[in-house]
Amino acid sequence: MIKGVGVDMVEIGRVKKLIEQDRGFAERIFTDREIAYCESKYSRAQHYAARFTAKEAFFKALGTGFRDGMSWRDVEVENDPLGKPQLRLTAVALRQFRRRKLKKAMLSLSHTREMAVALVVIE
Repeated sequence: MIKGVGVDMVEIGRVKKLIEQDRGFAERIFTDREIAYCESKYSRAQHYAARFTAKEAFFKALGTGFRDGMSWRDVEVENDPLGKPQLRLTAVALRQFRRRKLKKAMLSLSHTREMAVALVVIE
């Protein structure tokens, strides 16, 4: 049974500008593994933007926003062995997920040259 749906989109140029102008932005929003992944890519801004939208979409699907001490870094986007993006929850996000007796969070990412979008469905 679907318990929540969240979608988010962002201009890739906006995320690129934040990363370039705010030295601490990436470290506040992304985990070390996400940063390493994005930095290894040619179009790194696209990958940062897609991960940013995934986090936003997750918080929308959960219906809590940043309440109860949740942080950006509690939600990590990783890729399975075939390259499919998936969410890895830690800390407060994981506790909130379990407390609500939720089973699964599914993620889909896409981007163009200008925009990144994410969809999260929670069962």
